[in-house]
Amino acid sequence: MHFKQFGRYEIIRKLGRSMTDVYLALDPEANRRVVLKIVEHSHDPYTQLVIDAEERGATIQKQLHTLDPRILEIYDFGEEAGCFFVAMEYVEGKSLSDTLRVEQRLDAKRAARYAMEICSQLQTLHSFQADIDGRMRAVVHGDVKPSNIQIGPNDEARLLDFGIAKFITSTHNLTHHNMGSPAYCSPERVKNVQVDQHADLWGLGVSLYEMIAGLPPYQAQSTRKLENLIQSRRPPRALPQDCPPAMKDVISKALAADLERRYESALAFAADLKLFLDDQPTAAEAGKQPAWHANATVERAPPPRPAPLLRKQKLQSFFAKASPVLWTLLAGFLVGLVLFIPAGYVYRLWTQSAPLRGPRDYVRRSLPEMESDWWLYQWTRQQSRFLGRFAPASAARESLHASFAGAANEIIERYRNSSQPAIENFDWGRAQVCLNHALDLDPGDKESRGKLALCKGYAQLVANPKSMEAAQKADANFAEAMSYLPRSPDPHLGVARLEIYTFHNVGRALAEFYEAERLGFRLGPREMEQQADGYLYRAEQEIRQWQKSSKLPQSERTHLLSLAQRDLSRARNLYEPIGGFSNVSLNLQKVYFDETRQQQMQAALAATKAKPKVRRARASRWR
Repeated sequence: MHFKQFGRYEIIRKLGRSMTDVYLALDPEANRRVVLKIVEHSHDPYTQLVIDAEERGATIQKQLHTLDPRILEIYDFGEEAGCFFVAMEYVEGKSLSDTLRVEQRLDAKRAARYAMEICSQLQTLHSFQADIDGRMRAVVHGDVKPSNIQIGPNDEARLLDFGIAKFITSTHNLTHHNMGSPAYCSPERVKNVQVDQHADLWGLGVSLYEMIAGLPPYQAQSTRKLENLIQSRRPPRALPQDCPPAMKDVISKALAADLERRYESALAFAADLKLFLDDQPTAAEAGKQPAWHANATVERAPPPRPAPLLRKQKLQSFFAKASPVLWTLLAGFLVGLVLFIPAGYVYRLWTQSAPLRGPRDYVRRSLPEMESDWWLYQWTRQQSRFLGRFAPASAARESLHASFAGAANEIIERYRNSSQPAIENFDWGRAQVCLNHALDLDPGDKESRGKLALCKGYAQLVANPKSMEAAQKADANFAEAMSYLPRSPDPHLGVARLEIYTFHNVGRALAEFYEAERLGFRLGPREMEQQADGYLYRAEQEIRQWQKSSKLPQSERTHLLSLAQRDLSRARNLYEPIGGFSNVSLNLQKVYFDETRQQQMQAALAATKAKPKVRRARASRWR
């Protein structure tokens, strides 16, 4: 399909084609570039399957973006001109497959960093419960491969194309579909067509191998031969000699033939990649993977040979003659070994988690760095659970909670203490991520719960500034924030903004500003402009009502003009002291223009009132 115009979207160029046609387009209404995916309707079952998958994926991705800003935002999707379409956020960059096509292979550290960032997004996805048709369901991606990984201008990695993302129902651990790319399918997926979180981790393991080696681990002349090769339990091609041994162990564990030998979660995978990047021993090194074999009978060890009778007799004689001192030394060695190994393991966990026990600046650190700390904490907690309150994770918990809560609080305070009127200039998404982690660490933290509701409210307004539904959700979030933060002015400032710019109720906005002042907030030029905007809007509404009120009594028309005059005067008195701030100069010109109109209307009304009524003479009737 070739389009120059699709609905309201102006096509710029075609980006590619997979199961859908993908275009770069311009949305003139929002004045932004978008990625436009289009599927033409057809009666064949495969096309309908693709459309269902794209619609499901768009629903998932739209919800996921609110949790993780790295996941591209879905602006719109639906039916148009006999096609199904999805319009989503456009970010400059190129796919990992394009990068590999140019560079052939990547440095192990760079490949590990990309894989760790994708682990972060998979962890968000796998722990996400999508609300679909009133039911909460877990989700998997289903098609992790280099062409679905985008490398951005800042060398960050993003997971793309949730078009075949699949739900896992609450009653089944697995789900089925066969729309994945064969080269990146796990053995159990090829065999049983079953897809779960492990299928995503396998696809990432294959992608990591390809980044290091320049080619996928398995290749064949046909899909059938490729599937047979993946199921054969043969080892993949040897990695290049310059690949670090620790990375070889990580990839070997990720692509282990037996499912139970692989990483159990994206969190565990990411934790090992973090250890590799920090030049520390990985869990994969501790448990070396056995070699794969094409024939399972080869794995069977030969029966042990019976020891010669003479050797057995010599051993029995030796132990019989051993002195008590030897037995004491042997017992001491065994006891020392039993104590040393756990102590060494705990020491390693304590050392690896040391960075988490100090203050962390999550406002200025990147999201992947922040998520890396979170994975390290989760992994340390899992590994040291048996130590109870003496676990290294317990020592890091309070410091980590303070760092997450402090970062979110700094973002909220930046908005409160600034005069910046544009709420989109504040990182509400980062604040939500931090507060979600803080609540994971302390579910009873009411202050963090209230601030999370506050940030959700602002995030709703940023994502959908013209949507009444989004405004109503934001209003509910601000109300929830008030219930958890009764002494904070922040939720009142959010409600005041909503009342002025969405609900146009300047009276309630003034009441909210009063509450904010009562709680210690000092109104600044931003709040003065908001109040003036509210009065200006109401005055213009009163003037429009006057223009439509020609059939009303003169007293009511006069009252409308006096109300408009009062509101225009209030707006002018608020605007003039802050002239030059934000949009004040432009709106002040509107006030002057409207005041002139109001005076002309007042004069016209007075002239109409003063004009004497002319009585008509009655015509004489002749009988």
